[in-house]
Amino acid sequence: MASLALRINVLDQNNVKTMQFEPTMIVYDACKVIRERIGEKPGTGQSYGLFLANEDPKRGVWLENGRTLDFYLLKPGDLLEYKDKLRPLKVRLMDETLKTFRVDDSHSVDQLVKTVCDRIGITNCEEFSLVCEDEELTPKKAAPPQVRDQKKMEALKKKLHTEDDGKYILINR
Repeated sequence: MASLALRINVLDQNNVKTMQFEPTMIVYDACKVIRERIGEKPGTGQSYGLFLANEDPKRGVWLENGRTLDFYLLKPGDLLEYKDKLRPLKVRLMDETLKTFRVDDSHSVDQLVKTVCDRIGITNCEEFSLVCEDEELTPKKAAPPQVRDQKKMEALKKKLHTEDDGKYILINR
């Protein structure tokens, strides 16, 4: 079977190397080969993975360690990023305290919510979600609905403790 020549961008070293892989190789073994070729010490880099970036930064995908490279329909010359999956995530809690957690970036939002809830001791994580405070990461808002009696709506919001203006992240992503 023919080998697959992929360009690997090692973000920690700021360089791009072309490496040969077998298409039937699983992603975990490909990461091990990359670690050997860039000279990382054995045992380090276990939290590293391969990321297939897209032109749209919101559309990239992490390659799962148990899948083969040909599962992702990679073509010779495709660029993959070899980078750390763990990153800091700042979470503002309902009491306005700000906590930072190291989370696995390859997980879905649902898994991230479970991780955050486990670390702060919340048992009913199904009732919680994450809200994005950064304007540039959230989609544009639709046109506002018809103008209603504003005072009445504000009183209802206070009474029912709703947050209609929150930018909630979908759980299934």
